[in-house]
Amino acid sequence: MSGGQYFIMESDGVSKLIEHRWTIAVVAGVLILVLAVTYIALPLLDGIVLGVVFAYVGRPINNKLLRYTKLAPVATTIFIITPIILILGIGTIEIVNQCIWAIGHHQEITESLTATIASLNIPEFIYSDVSITVENLISTAIGIAGQIPAFDYAKSITILAINFIISIFVCFFLLKDGARLTEIVKNLLPRSGLPIIDVFTAHADRTLAGIFIGNLYVAIIASVTSLFVFYFFKVDHVPAMASLVFLASLVPIFAGWMILTPISVSRYFEYGLENAIMFYVVAGIVIYGPTEIILRPYIVGVRSYTHPLLMMIMFIGGAFVAGIAGFFLAPMAMGILIAVYRTYNDLAEGRIDVDIPNLLDKPC
Repeated sequence: MSGGQYFIMESDGVSKLIEHRWTIAVVAGVLILVLAVTYIALPLLDGIVLGVVFAYVGRPINNKLLRYTKLAPVATTIFIITPIILILGIGTIEIVNQCIWAIGHHQEITESLTATIASLNIPEFIYSDVSITVENLISTAIGIAGQIPAFDYAKSITILAINFIISIFVCFFLLKDGARLTEIVKNLLPRSGLPIIDVFTAHADRTLAGIFIGNLYVAIIASVTSLFVFYFFKVDHVPAMASLVFLASLVPIFAGWMILTPISVSRYFEYGLENAIMFYVVAGIVIYGPTEIILRPYIVGVRSYTHPLLMMIMFIGGAFVAGIAGFFLAPMAMGILIAVYRTYNDLAEGRIDVDIPNLLDKPC
């Protein structure tokens, strides 16, 4: 070459792709396998997510029991799963039975509601409109429920039972081998990024602890306590009411009055004002006094960095989008997103000691 000049051919994007074709093929193959496994496991997503949540909630108990016995994962799984299955399982069966009964006795329900409205001595023109509206609403609801085939009922119940069984196994194996799984994942990551991963893990752990651990413990205690209170006052459909107390205690911003007020109103019509007030006061103090005044502030001492309204939207929105899995997965995703932001904030302010190359700098 003349003038002693050397020309270096710069490789373009296509040549880079050709050069790394086998790496790209391996990554694409792994991605396809991951998507295939995800697709296969999708019907069991509810059970997997529940198992992850249960294992996360039971981890502090498991760590303490490991000091005394190797059977800690078994004991923790039983301790966490049993009350939840009893509360939600029996409550769900009770609700389903009441729905089936309502479909077969809708005429009696309509007449009872009409008689109750008539006993309020409201003006005739209002009574007529309200009665027609109640009859239309009940007829519509019964018609919609009656159109669902019995096969779909059985299929839904079967899938729900399978997912609960899956959640038990997922919870047990995560408690038993979760630490080993975490180390495997960390070993797959670049060593230079481990300080960032450690900080992110700490933030995510703290955030998810505030979202799940405290709320779930309080929900279990409140619902178990409500069983004794409801049985003492001879409230109808105790398992179903305890399940509603569990859900109301689990979702932030929901309050006990959302469950106790309708029950108190029902008792007012059945037993009178004094009984309704006594039930509301005693139930509120016994069920929600210890949990909201003592347990929740103590257990949720680890803050989740999240506003209760945001978490309520995540819980309810996730349930509408993806059912049981979405109910827990959406708040979990939000918690991880908040942890990412906190990690980035620590990195930007120099609280993480790690050397990160500037990807915009051109190599010399």
